[in-house]
Amino acid sequence: MKLSDTISRSSGQRHITPIMMIVIMATLLILASCGYQNKAGGQSSTMVQVDNQGGSNTVAGALNSLSMIDEKVGWAQSMSISAKDGSISYAILRTTDGGVHWKVMLKCAPSQGLGRGFISPCYNEFHSATIATVMEPDYDNAKQQSYLRIFHTGDGGQTWESGVIIARNLETPPTFVDGLHGWILATDGFPGVDPGSAYIGQHIALYRTNDGGKTWQRIASGLATSQLSVTSDDAYGIAPLSASARMQFVTASTGWLAGTSYRKDNSQFSWLYVTHDGGSTWQQVSISISPQAAVLWSPRFFNAQDGLLPVLTSGPAPQYARGTMIYVTHDGGQTWTSTTVPFDVTNGEFLDMNHAWTGGATVDDKTFYTTSDGWRHWTKGYMNVAFKRIYGFSFVSPLVGWALGDNRVHFLPELGGGIRKGDIIAVLKTTDGGQTWQEIAHSVV
Repeated sequence: MKLSDTISRSSGQRHITPIMMIVIMATLLILASCGYQNKAGGQSSTMVQVDNQGGSNTVAGALNSLSMIDEKVGWAQSMSISAKDGSISYAILRTTDGGVHWKVMLKCAPSQGLGRGFISPCYNEFHSATIATVMEPDYDNAKQQSYLRIFHTGDGGQTWESGVIIARNLETPPTFVDGLHGWILATDGFPGVDPGSAYIGQHIALYRTNDGGKTWQRIASGLATSQLSVTSDDAYGIAPLSASARMQFVTASTGWLAGTSYRKDNSQFSWLYVTHDGGSTWQQVSISISPQAAVLWSPRFFNAQDGLLPVLTSGPAPQYARGTMIYVTHDGGQTWTSTTVPFDVTNGEFLDMNHAWTGGATVDDKTFYTTSDGWRHWTKGYMNVAFKRIYGFSFVSPLVGWALGDNRVHFLPELGGGIRKGDIIAVLKTTDGGQTWQEIAHSVV
């Protein structure tokens, strides 16, 4: 398996293979209420109010992701498939008692298709206990126009500002650094230059808001020219404004774009860029990343000086064993050092510059790994759970974390990835680093 294959499979909104169908539908799991009106395209701003219903220990729908901020406050997402018309909708939920009770804070109902009858999911970023962003990909059939509705809250989901961008989402979620300043990387200017791609417009563009999502400005853009002779959505654009770019901002002025791109000869290379003016201009960072490596996740900065970039590596054929190079900076990205890890931890829970936790390679793998010395040594453990599948990990310390568990055995091609009426997804909590887990809440399909 080549890393280029890995990159293509990682971009679930593009080339839909049976494996990625499972990934997509595992990301799509069930909803509740609260909402908004007016789904027409165009620049607009609408305030969304939340109802006053209390939280529940039993969530209606199928939970699919958790993001705990501390031991009390966290966010989650669930998905619903309507029995009436098969439409998909999501609920954004919040807890203030450590995951025991959850309250619906927002409804998200995308209409942008992925092809083959699948709908693009809602994308979110839960920045803090009070700041969250949800991006809803939609499509105006009358105008044949893609657009993004962005919901943003700075008060823990009590109210949401709703704005619209005439563009289509890419692979990196929106990001905010506070209640006002946020960015979205998207593609616009349809139809694009490549008639073989229905997903990429004429440009890859960066949009910024300084007013909490009320209005958005297009501050940088580049041609979405394919770097390959064949249609491949991962190859559109020129670094750093690339379709496969991953993004993080640290402050209102400093941000990072990282990714893996192709050359005309089909070879690949990885890169890292930084901005110090809020995204208007970008400078390439001097960092030596192996040609056989792939950037699949965003840089992770814990403050203005300390950050890391996990990069996936591949061993020789025929096993192509996965590993990780973790690049670390302590001077705001001016210099980087690297540490080799002999297995894939690129999507691990990096708690700070020394501690990390990562689950097994698959959702049915009960092993896990922890480190407390800055990635140099890892300890292997085993999750003592009765559930067949455990996933959606979220840790706030080396010992305290949450996960989702279920006993599903049915998968695609059934609608919803095999989720069936009556299925239960459990919210699990550990206080001993993952050795034992306790069910504290659940969702019912």
